[in-house]
Amino acid sequence: QACNEFTTHVMNLLREQSRTRPISPKEIERMVGIIHRKFSSIQMQLKQSTCEAVMILRSRFLDARRKRRNFSKQATEILNEYFYSHLSNPYPSEEAKEELAKKCSITVSQVSNWFGNKRIRYKKNIGKFQEEANLYAAKTAVTAAHAVAAAVQNNQTNSPTTPNSG
Repeated sequence: QACNEFTTHVMNLLREQSRTRPISPKEIERMVGIIHRKFSSIQMQLKQSTCEAVMILRSRFLDARRKRRNFSKQATEILNEYFYSHLSNPYPSEEAKEELAKKCSITVSQVSNWFGNKRIRYKKNIGKFQEEANLYAAKTAVTAAHAVAAAVQNNQTNSPTTPNSG
């Protein structure tokens, strides 16, 4: 449309000029051909630069989307602890997911994805993860033993002692 408008404008100018000097139909035809070629060239350049810009934006967008960020060590510890302490049924309830998400400062869907991925990886490679499971079980046992020892010590210091009759 812009090309046609510009061609009409140039033809009007040529008609105006034809009053002062003779202009042949061949010259008009040549000018129209030049205009059409230039517009086609400009249109092609615009299409190419637009395509390039779109491809650059697309790659930047995909790069930004694919940027992988691992959870903090603390978050991974919390999730692993839950996973291995519930190994018989590693499917946390919605409430548990919400609590884990808060503790780890991540979203509930990230917790769900983490557990889905962990279950799959665990099932694929139980041998490798058995070692990790034993580590978490030992850690839990040590924590429980410390708690029992502290409770026993607390009871001994707080209970009245009976004097020896002797």
